[in-house]
Amino acid sequence: MAGGLVLGRLTARRTVLIGTVGVLLGTAVIEAGVAAGLLPLLWVGGIIGGVGFGASFSGALRAITPLARPQQRAGLFAAVYVAAYLSFGVPAIIAGLLIAPVGLLGTVLGHGVAVLAVAALGLIVQYRLDADARP
Repeated sequence: MAGGLVLGRLTARRTVLIGTVGVLLGTAVIEAGVAAGLLPLLWVGGIIGGVGFGASFSGALRAITPLARPQQRAGLFAAVYVAAYLSFGVPAIIAGLLIAPVGLLGTVLGHGVAVLAVAALGLIVQYRLDADARP
């Protein structure tokens, strides 16, 4: 709730950037917690990453919603939620298949590295878009 009050005053793009940094930081803390076997780090990383994901998602929705006409918004949100479910479901299925050959720890750490890579790529793309938009 407090995050929504603070980030709601920022532009959609700035909210996405801040949220992506939160996802990166939260995932790094979770990875450290898993590697070190420290449960409190998992909690802290989960909170940071969760706030970051919420900010990124909220900012992205705030950016694209005005681009759709009112009669198109139901389709837009349906597409967003299908993409969101696939982005969570497919990696979970792949991770489940990798546990036997790679092990649980290797799968968790590998998944975290993949999340870090994708979030870093997203941050770079957003930064470049932001730089291109400046005069």
